[in-house]
Amino acid sequence: MRYVYHKAANRLLTLFTLLILPIATQAEDWIKPGNETLTFGIGVFLQAFDTSLRVDNQNVGIGDSVDLENDLGLKEDETVFWTNVNWRFADKHRLGVSYFSINRNSSATALRDLVIGDEIYPVGTSLKTEFDVNITPFYYAYSFIKNDKHELAGSFGFHWFAIDLKIEGSASSAAGDADANVSASADAPLPLFGIRYDYYVNQRWTTSVHGEVFALDIADEALNFSGNLYNIRLSTDYWVTNNFGIGAAINWFNLDAEVDDNNWKGAVDYRYFGPQIYLQARI
Repeated sequence: MRYVYHKAANRLLTLFTLLILPIATQAEDWIKPGNETLTFGIGVFLQAFDTSLRVDNQNVGIGDSVDLENDLGLKEDETVFWTNVNWRFADKHRLGVSYFSINRNSSATALRDLVIGDEIYPVGTSLKTEFDVNITPFYYAYSFIKNDKHELAGSFGFHWFAIDLKIEGSASSAAGDADANVSASADAPLPLFGIRYDYYVNQRWTTSVHGEVFALDIADEALNFSGNLYNIRLSTDYWVTNNFGIGAAINWFNLDAEVDDNNWKGAVDYRYFGPQIYLQARI
């Protein structure tokens, strides 16, 4: 385990070095808070998950609500790599995009009968689960208030979600061995409105709060999502030099939605909470 974390840290530092080398010689006058043009960040989430979902089927009907951590044995805690870019293309206008991928898998034994999709897994079934979530948030922000100490902005953007679930079940009985597999997937841009406040303590230190919320009711021929999404992030950044800094944040996210996609009919309740640490570069 220690080797894995050392290897991950080395990869993080190498990527950050490659990212900042092209701008390392551009430091002249100190960049005042809120006057940066481009900001790059890479870091890790230390997330605690709470996930439940339901996969329905026309023949079986409404499936069971399955707790992925308790029923399927997925780990509650994972370390997830994260990267983002922010571009202040005008004094009060910003664009930003982030990306992180969460890949979890497990092997477990069913402790109760489970109806998932068109399959029924009885108690004692051996289950192998893969649950992957790729999230790409991007936003536009306009600052209503901006001065040397405070910046208050409204934002509009999307969290593009791609969710994939695969379950392989095998069971033995007097009648013989039986295998049953289920898969479900959905992807969608989930729109969000938000508000962001930055307090510039001094030229090196900034604290921020960013909240996003949306009641989802999206429907077309290929996709139907309805429900609620909340995202709250508290962060603090410290610039060690003019161009390079460190940061820490705490993030809470909740998606509670009904899904009616070609590849998945059911529901998902997806939550995560945890700290984040990252390195930054700016010009």
